Amino acid sequence: MNTNDKPGQGDQPAAGEPVGGGSPRREQVERAREMGEHWMSQLQEMIDQAGKTAGPVLRDVAAKAAELAAVAAENAGPVAHKAANVTEHVGDRLAARSKDLAADLRKAAEAARAQSAASTNDAEPKDDAPKS
Repeated sequence: MNTNDKPGQGDQPAAGEPVGGGSPRREQVERAREMGEHWMSQLQEMIDQAGKTAGPVLRDVAAKAAELAAVAAENAGPVAHKAANVTEHVGDRLAARSKDLAADLRKAAEAARAQSAASTNDAEPKDDAPKS
């Protein structure tokens, strides 16, 4: 009996047998490579499409950010001037208070020196007593 006449066997190779003289491993590698190339081309198409769509959106966002920065700069100018004026007035008042405090401290120090000198003079024996 011919083996080709048995049921389930024909001209097709059985599972695991080489097809057309190639190894099953090589076929799997080739099929995986083809699928990988197909997926990469799909991914590249998605990236290109996202780039085309995102470009105008990003430009709009950048334009809005520039507008907001301009408004912030316009509003910051007067606020900075007000802060400078307040700082000037506070600085003037602080300088005046500091001068007054320095003058008060000098007066107090001079008064303390005078009092110390007076008490030192009172503690020393006087030479006004008659000598014997």
